[in-house]
Parts: sequence; C-alpha cells; structure tokens
Amino acid sequence: MQIDTCTADLLRASRAAAQERKLPFTVHIAQGVSEVMEMIRRHGKTPIQWAAEVDLLGPSTILGHAIFLDSHSWVRWWTKSDLKLIADNGCTVAHCPTPFVRYGQILENFGDYLRAGVNMGIGTDTTPHNMLEEMRKAAILARVAARDINTVTTADMLHAATVGGANAVMRQDLGRLAPGMKADIVLVDLECSDMIPARDPLRSLVSSCGRTGRAGGLRRWPPGRCRLQGPNARSGRSGGRLAEAQARMLAAVRQRDYKGRSADDIVPLEPAARVL
Repeated sequence: MQIDTCTADLLRASRAAAQERKLPFTVHIAQGVSEVMEMIRRHGKTPIQWAAEVDLLGPSTILGHAIFLDSHSWVRWWTKSDLKLIADNGCTVAHCPTPFVRYGQILENFGDYLRAGVNMGIGTDTTPHNMLEEMRKAAILARVAARDINTVTTADMLHAATVGGANAVMRQDLGRLAPGMKADIVLVDLECSDMIPARDPLRSLVSSCGRTGRAGGLRRWPPGRCRLQGPNARSGRSGGRLAEAQARMLAAVRQRDYKGRSADDIVPLEPAARVL
C-alpha cells in the first residue's frame, strides 16, 4: 500500500481497521521523488503533510521508508516540517537502506530522525536478509549524509534493529533480553577472527561480521537448544597473540600520545545506554 496509489477513504478505513484490532498500520510514503512531486501536484502538500491532514499519523503508524522529506536535498520543498510531523505524531520509520542505496538514494539522515524523537526500525526489504549488513549500511550512510561520524552510534543501530522494531509492531515483549520477554538469543564467538581483538564487541560485530551469507562468529542451533563452542579453527593461537598485542598497545597509548591521553580518551567506547 502506497500513499499515492490509494484514496484517502481507503487509507483511513485501513487505519481504523488496524486500530480496532490493536494492530500497527503501515503505509509506504516518501519513498521516491516522483511520488513527492505528484502529491504536491495533487494536494499542494508533501506526502507526509497530506497523511497528517487525513489523519493517518499516530503512534501505531509505521511509515515505510520516509526518505524524501521536505528537507531532503533531492526535494528541497519550502516547508521543512515533515520530520517534526512524524516525531510529534509518534510514528515509526521503517528504514531499509539496501534497496535504495542501490539506486544512489539515502536517508538524510538517520541521526536527525533520532534526535527529532522518531522511533526508528531497520529492515531488509530485499535479499539477502542480512540485518548486520543493514545496520552497517545505515550507520555508514548516515555519517556520509551528515558529514559527521558522530551523527549515529553503533548502539543506535542495534537499538533500531531490536527495540525500535519491537516498538513499531507494538510488542513490548520483543526486542529486549529481560525477564518475561520472548527472544531468539544470538551468541557471538569473541574468539572468531572477525571479532579479535574484542575491545568493543558491538562495534566489531556490526563493522566486521556478516559480510558473507553467514555472519562470522555466529552459530545457529535448533530452537530451545544452545551450545557454547571454543575458539574456531581460523583463530587459534594467532588470535591470542593479536589480543595480547592490542593490550600492550592500549597500555602504551598515554606515553605515546602528545597530549598524554588514554586510548579511551582518543577512541571512546560507545555508551551502552541506547542498546537497551
């Protein structure tokens, strides 16, 4: 369902049906420049503004993609109110970077949506269904669009891929590891070569693993069963030597830095606050 291919009556009826059943309501919106221009031609408003006018926005509404807002450099509409409308109405944006970046299109930018108060979720919307790859692309593209390495953290990406998605589908029992929650638990082998040295395991996981069909360091077991494994064959003794070398390097940083800073001062570990 797309904002530009359905009547206002059908869209309102769909949202009412979802609300009656206590289900989320999803609409594809602001996913192409031609769509935005067509909605402006029809209504004198951007797709987001028109959706607000016909009462489609709200905490149970998931906006598919919502890339081309009035502030996007490919749109440059004069209002600059779309992002605030999304945030003020409590909507979720379902962000799927891969199918769009294939055509040179990016969200501008993930960090701005977060700071505006938008609940962000991450999806694939294409094959391969590789969530680590989507998290990695979302982070890289956000930093490119913002020209700022600090616009998002790796923890922001994990939050969107887990808690953000659970919030989007109105499931407070998903997306978190806590008593009473439903969870598929992923165990990451920190001695896998892609994870060594594991100074910042989350950053290593998102930045380095999962580049092929199987994420490095991840093992899949049948539901309800779990088994821990030792170092995998690719790591062996070389992984241990690498970890020891990193420890020596980190210990010597303060003596070598011209300001006397520690490694944590120069390359801070990311706060875990947004992870949960």
